Amino acid sequence: MQGVLTLRRFNNFLGVVAAALAVFIFIWPFLPALAWWTKYQAPVISHTAPTAVAVDDPVPTENTLVMPKLEMRQQVYDGNDTGTLNKGIWHLPDSSSPDKGGNTILAGHRFTYDGKAVFYYLDKVAINDNVSLYWQGKRYDYAVTAINIVPPTDQKLIAATNDPTLTIYTCTPLWSAKDRLVITAKLVEVR
Repeated sequence: MQGVLTLRRFNNFLGVVAAALAVFIFIWPFLPALAWWTKYQAPVISHTAPTAVAVDDPVPTENTLVMPKLEMRQQVYDGNDTGTLNKGIWHLPDSSSPDKGGNTILAGHRFTYDGKAVFYYLDKVAINDNVSLYWQGKRYDYAVTAINIVPPTDQKLIAATNDPTLTIYTCTPLWSAKDRLVITAKLVEVR
């Protein structure tokens, strides 16, 4: 009889652990959105706007994307395969670079369980927001001109341009690879 009670208690303990793990797995993807909401959108008496990442912070030694509205400052990685995408922001190898003009294309994950989800908040970007790209010691300032959702087969997002353009994209909707959220920005200034 004592062994049955011990087994029942162990079984109950395992049930509680399994339930807690299931709740954790369900809630995990929502935690960044909840953090953003509580910081910037929760109905409170005194609301503070996002504290912008200072674009004028010390110049990074590596290529870096700065999105002040999102409080983002992330290194940009070059590479020839999509494995580079798991490091963070990937500069597509067949696209241009800011120093050459044309269409500079950056991609990143919006959500992953095991990699860097650098563009989780990319849907918070608005027209005319500032974006800076530090590239080989120079700062390229851009202004967002378009925000689109396109199917993954749309080749327009990776098309070359005559004008200096920055294209940033990620999967959308959140937790799905159904479409692509594409942010297009035009060059404003080089410093």
